[in-house]
Amino acid sequence: MEDKMNIQWYPGHMTKTRRQIEADLKYVDAICELVDARIPISSRNPDIDDICGSKPRIIILNRMDLADPEMTKRWMTYFRSKGYAAVATDCKSRKGINSFEPAVRSVLKEKIERNAAKGMNKPLRVMIVGIPNVGKSTLFNRIVGKRISIVNDEPGVTRDRIFAHAEWLDNKFTLIDTGGLDFEKEDEM
Repeated sequence: MEDKMNIQWYPGHMTKTRRQIEADLKYVDAICELVDARIPISSRNPDIDDICGSKPRIIILNRMDLADPEMTKRWMTYFRSKGYAAVATDCKSRKGINSFEPAVRSVLKEKIERNAAKGMNKPLRVMIVGIPNVGKSTLFNRIVGKRISIVNDEPGVTRDRIFAHAEWLDNKFTLIDTGGLDFEKEDEM
């Protein structure tokens, strides 16, 4: 009988990011997962479902300006059928960004109601996740309203988690940009 080899295919930066997400998960109310609207399934990390478990989730189909509008609608219907809130955006032009807040309110409706019944107005804590270069930092900056996360065409520029607070209408948000750690740069540290 052959010995089975346990191969670790995750590069070091991905393992580190996964550990950070898992550690921070208990502190967040919802997950905002960004995917590329042109290739929504291919641009998802297959481990996100396992990592995030039953946390409420918003799927952001980013780069809607480059995708077929009819297919984007169909993908939004698909993700909603899976129990997620789904929003289409183009983070660069800000199109669709205003749909983020209602989507968060939708997936966290019960939590918001429980807090209101107790007279509390706690910030809603949302973690932004996704593969490199899908637009996490751009979305983060648009929601916060200022440039906090570094945006670049090169993957791995956001080297660590970034936290920020935002206020929309009556809701306060705490956002976490999980970033992506660049493997080669990490080795230099």
